[in-house]
Amino acid sequence: MNRSNVFFLVIVLLVTGNILMSQVADGWEFSKSRNGIDIFTSKSETSDFKAFMARMTITGTIESFVAVLQDIDGLPDWGYNIKSSRLLVQAGDTIQIYWAEASVPYPFSNRDGVYRNTFRWDRQSRQLKVDINLLPDYIEVKENLVRVKGNGDWLVKTMTNGRLDITFRMEVDPGGGIPAWLVNTFIEDTPYVTMVNIREMINKTKYQGKRFGFIR
Repeated sequence: MNRSNVFFLVIVLLVTGNILMSQVADGWEFSKSRNGIDIFTSKSETSDFKAFMARMTITGTIESFVAVLQDIDGLPDWGYNIKSSRLLVQAGDTIQIYWAEASVPYPFSNRDGVYRNTFRWDRQSRQLKVDINLLPDYIEVKENLVRVKGNGDWLVKTMTNGRLDITFRMEVDPGGGIPAWLVNTFIEDTPYVTMVNIREMINKTKYQGKRFGFIR
């Protein structure tokens, strides 16, 4: 390995180390890194269920990313264990309210949630923030389903080389008597699978060439 390659490797390690240390300092504990996806967890201040955060850098445009998130019919293609989904409200191109059902292994009942996504674009920093708020009382709960509560967000930074730095965070209370220790055991699965699927979906033809009025 020549000197330039060694120098580059050192810089990468230093930058990565600084990112991981900053996340730990913010109360996030590094959990694992796999296939370019870093997973962190954090203890909740309001429940025994841990929160999760995932980060990755991928090739794609901010418009394609928004197009994936706003395709509610396509949510089962990339959302972790999502069985079905339905758009309830579309307010311009910055607010969506939708319902989704998630499959849960026996003997527990499937979960459902009503999600409000609010899209905010910072033109100066060229960053996208998507606030995710669950609305547990928005519609009546269907029979044999358990309504979940929680909140989260997406933070997407555009980079100069046509890549996106994506962070996904969620804190969810699944309700219905599922032990917190059991949920926490598999807490890494949701963000990891979600990020892997997003990375695959963003470059599909149907999400290319999209335009949104709030992104300028």
